[in-house]
Order: sequence, then C-alpha cells, then structure tokens
Amino acid sequence: MKPVIDLKKEYALVLDGGGARGAYQIGAWKALLEAGVKINAVAGTSVGALNGALICMGDLEKAEKVWREISFSKVMDVDDAWMEKLFDGENKVSEVLYELWNVLKEGGVDVTPLRNLIHENIDEKKIRESGLEFCMLTFSVTDMKEVDISIHDIPEGMLEDYLLASAYLVGFKNEKLHGKTYIDGGFVDNVPMGSLVDRGYKDIIQIRIFGPGREPKVKITEDMEVYQIMPRVRLGSIIEFEKKRSRQNMRIGYYDAKRVIYGLKGRIYYIEETQEECYYKTRIQKLTEIERKQTAFGLRMPLGCTEEELYLAMLEASAKLLRVPKYRIYTTDELFETVKKKYEEKEEADELPEFTHRLIDIGKDDRMRDGVNLKGRNFLTLKDYTVDEILYLLDLAAELKEKKKQGIRGDRLKDKNIALIFEKPSTRTRCAFTVGARDEQGMPTYLSGHEIQLGDKESIADTARVLGRMFDGIEFRGFEHDYIEELATYSGVPVWNGLTDEYHPTQCLAMLLTLKEHFGHLKGLKIAYLGDGRNNTVNSLVIGSIKVGIDVTIVGPKALWTKPELVELVKEYEKESGAKLTLTEDLDGVVGADVIYTDVWFSMGEEKKEQERERLCKKYQVNKALMERTGKPGTIFSHCLPAVKEKEVTEEVFESEASVVFDEAENRLHTIKAIMVATLGN
Repeated sequence: MKPVIDLKKEYALVLDGGGARGAYQIGAWKALLEAGVKINAVAGTSVGALNGALICMGDLEKAEKVWREISFSKVMDVDDAWMEKLFDGENKVSEVLYELWNVLKEGGVDVTPLRNLIHENIDEKKIRESGLEFCMLTFSVTDMKEVDISIHDIPEGMLEDYLLASAYLVGFKNEKLHGKTYIDGGFVDNVPMGSLVDRGYKDIIQIRIFGPGREPKVKITEDMEVYQIMPRVRLGSIIEFEKKRSRQNMRIGYYDAKRVIYGLKGRIYYIEETQEECYYKTRIQKLTEIERKQTAFGLRMPLGCTEEELYLAMLEASAKLLRVPKYRIYTTDELFETVKKKYEEKEEADELPEFTHRLIDIGKDDRMRDGVNLKGRNFLTLKDYTVDEILYLLDLAAELKEKKKQGIRGDRLKDKNIALIFEKPSTRTRCAFTVGARDEQGMPTYLSGHEIQLGDKESIADTARVLGRMFDGIEFRGFEHDYIEELATYSGVPVWNGLTDEYHPTQCLAMLLTLKEHFGHLKGLKIAYLGDGRNNTVNSLVIGSIKVGIDVTIVGPKALWTKPELVELVKEYEKESGAKLTLTEDLDGVVGADVIYTDVWFSMGEEKKEQERERLCKKYQVNKALMERTGKPGTIFSHCLPAVKEKEVTEEVFESEASVVFDEAENRLHTIKAIMVATLGN
C-alpha cells in the first residue's frame, strides 16, 4: 500500500485526554512507526501526556506492555473484581452508592498506584535525550492558571510529578505536588493543539480519544497540514482500566491510523482502494433504478450518493451482518469474496436483507466480467500474470475443488488431448495433471523426455510443431527453461510449466490456495522461507506472493540468497502491492511470520552439493524452536515436497498440527486443473 501522507515530512503529535481509552493512542503510534512516519514533537493532556512520554522514549514494546497489562488497581486503589462487576452491571445500586460515599469521605480515589505506574515505566533521561519536544498541559488550582510546559522547562527529576498533575481527574484524591495543587489538564484544554501551533509546528497528527474536557478553537492557517486519527466506535468509559478493553482499543487505534496513513475506504471496515470508478459503476448499473433507490433508502444513504458509496455501503453492511472479521485490511474484491463465502455457508440466507442478495447477484463471476480471459494463454511463469489473473485462478481452483468434493464431474476439457512431457521424475505434478485432465474428461498422454528425444535428434521447435498438430495442450517438466519457452513459441497451443530449473509456478499457486483457505485472505500475510533461497520454488514463491500482497523474508546463508536480478524485478511488484521482499541471515527474520516455508537444501541435479549445502543450511532447519520464534501461535508450516526429514525440517514439525504440507499437496491438483480449464477449457 502507498501512504497518502508525505513521509518526507516530520509530524508533531497531539494526544488528548481520555483516561482508559489511552490504549487507542499507542495502537495508532504503532501504525505510524510501521509506516515510517517521522515524529518531531508530542503534546499531551492527562493520559495523552503519559502516552506522549512513552512515545518520546521510543519504546513501543514497553508502551504496549503497559496497556496490555493495565487494570483498575494499577491506576486506583480499588478492588479489580468489584470494579469489573460494576462495569458488567452486576453490583446493586445500594452497594455502588455506599462505596462512592466512602470514597468521598476519604477525599477521593487514592491514585498512589498511578504514581507507581509512572515511576516504574517512565524514563526521564531517555525523554530528555530523545531529541523530541515534549509538552503537556495541566491546571494549577493554586495559581488558578493553565500550565503549558515543555520538557525543557521542567526541572530535572520533576517530570513524574507533572505527568501526575496532568492526570488528576475530578474524584481523584488530590495531593499537593511541589507545594501546589493541580487538576487534570482537560479542565482547560483537553486537545493541546494550540501548544504545538504556538511553538511553530505546522504538520500535525491528532490522535483523538474524546475524553471529557474543554477543546479551545485553534486557527489553522493555509500553510498547515493537520490529520486526525479518531475512532468510529465507542472505546468505553474513561475509567474502564481493563485488559481486554485496552487490548481491543489498541487494535482499533492501529487500524484507524492505517486508515489515515493509507487513505483506506470504508465506514466500518478497512478497505484498500484498488479499483477505478468504472468498477463500481459497472456493478451498480446492474440494479434497476427502483432497486437502487430501495437499496439506498434501506442503508440510509442519500439518494444522490455515488456508485462507489452505494456499493461499499452494501458490501460493508452485508459483511457486518455475516460477521466478517473487521480488524484487517481488505481490498474490495477480498471483502466481497469473504462475504460471498459466508453467504454461501449460511443456512438461513433467505433471512438476510434484500441488499445483501443484490450484492451477491451483481458480484457473480466478477473476474470474468472484468475481462479476465485466459483462453489460449501459456502458463510458464507468474511474471506473465496480473494480480487479478492469479486471483481468478485461485477462485476457479476453489470452485473446482468444491465440485470434486460434491462428486460433480466436469466436462470443460472434454475431448481435449493433452501431452504431459516429463524429463524429471514426478509424483504430485504428474498425478495432478493426469487426474485433473480426466476429472474434466480430458485425455492425457504421458511422454517421457528420453522417449521423444526432445532437443536431441530433433530440435525443440520441430517437436513443438509436431505436438501442436496432435495435442490441444502441452505440459512440460524438465531442466532448461528455454525448452519450455521454445515449446510455447512454436507449438501453437497452450503450454504449462510443470517445473523447470528456474520456475515452479504451479507449486506457488497451490501454496497460495492453501493460505487463502487457512487464513481467509492473502494480502498482509508474511512468509518466512528458510534455507536455499535460489531454487525454482523460491523464485515462483517470491513473484506470486509479492504480487498478491504477501511479505516474503528469505532467511538463509547469503551465498544462497535470491538472485539479484529477481530481487530487482520484484521491486516493481512491491510498489504495486505494498508487500516487501527481505533477505537476511538472521533467524529473527521469522518473527511475525504467518507461514514458515522450506524446501530441500539441494535440488534435482545438485546431488554432488549435498554436503556443502548441509553445512551452509544446517542452522536454518525448521524445528519447534524456530516455529516458536515467530511469536505467533497460529503460524503454519509448509513444504513443496518431497521432504528430507531431520534435514530441512524435523519430523516433529512436519507431523505437527501446524503443518499444512498435505493440504498444499492436494491443492496441486485443483490449481493445475484450474490452469488447464482456464487456458484450454470449453
């Protein structure tokens, strides 16, 4: 994804007060960090001041830990269980009134725990050395005036006192700090925008949590640029210091920040704009004028709304009704496909509103309607295929897989003669092409490479012209990639790559289908590939994954990293999809990976290099410790097969619940069938 904000600029952050809602601001900061947004100043009020201090320290892990582990008793001297019952509505009114009376008699809620929290987590030295200007607001009751103070004006050793002063909510037991009494800064200015504007900052990002308090007007001049990151859902009470709520608010803040950074569409969901205006126009025009008005009225949309606005409203409302997970980034197509799948799985779909049925109807066979027509095409490398074409093949493969499960035999290859040329031995590729062709009533013929003397007594071009007059399609699995290129040039029929020394595109398609089945989406995932990063499987994996928006990290010895020319090529794909290819020798490259993938350390024809490869790759073996190193309990493992167990992968991982190797092996059949049907089918 491409940011819509200028990453060359430096921005000042405004953090308003809002008590327990503050976790939202840390989630937003995480998204800003990931996007590479540079920060030069922070101004905060109340909890915004505390978060501002954490941000100036630059320690995201600590900030997240503070909010992940927050509780009522870490902020106030209260009983957690009693407070949880209060927010769950389980306490009797009489009990609540009694406790409130006791608190008032004691002079308010004791916030000694908050003082301790600040002391344990705030490093004043780090903040002063950060190079960022840090400002906070509070109100001095003693002097009856607003205190807008910068870190440079605070005497050393006094920062903790000022942070506490900024957070003294009404109802908190108020103790004098360095001889003065303060109350929460929100009393005079809960959104300290003016603090930064008065200091000359012009590029500003507000992270709003809408706590109670005053919000003075600040004049925005033409030379200023101000962004607002704010929630569209309720974040809970300002005193609801509860772990589950805080973790959810961090998540909401993270995605709301991404909405601003990348200009994401959607009122409910987070939708990456990948479509032109005509995409929405084509779909909405399938509705009659009456249906369009009825749909707009039912969704409370203005009658003059655009096609895009109406379509997205239909899509989001349907997704919400069908309980599609909200917190991830979808493309329009991905969200539609998820809605469609949920719709087809729902037993009582008739009970859904009319606009959902209309959405499904106007979205049927979108990819074919959008001009994805692969008839007569070769399938030599994924470099030749667009994102939409790859996704279309995956959709078709899923459809053909479901039909096979239901026992429905197709006829889309009926009477088609298909040549299967194998220079290299094969299990999955040969079986997939053979069974796939027969499932659709095609007629495969196996041709061994040495039997037809390909490129030996007869040139590739001549063999291609002969086979092209006898067969309707040709599969080739061999060594030289030039051979398959020449077959495609001279045969006059679709030619499919079953594997060459350079590429293995059918394996990548099978992997992508497996990931889509497992995670429900592709974009935004991360694959860590361990070991030999130069073989045919990796080459295709990198191309296909980056194209569809999956980050790929090659973790292996530098001598076996992906070839520079391929790395250079995928830079163009990275610009389009927002995904990233990373090469590293560090095993920490697997951190955050959704998928761990590997292959044998030496390929067919490289048997003499076995000992050398084992020496180079031994530390990159996929084992239980490496799987745990990802830090994600849901990380899966896969392999293109055949595997050499206890070499590139241990038996334990290979046979574990995390392993999807046989799901991927099965999907070789369905994706290969989809390739033949799409390029040759009736």
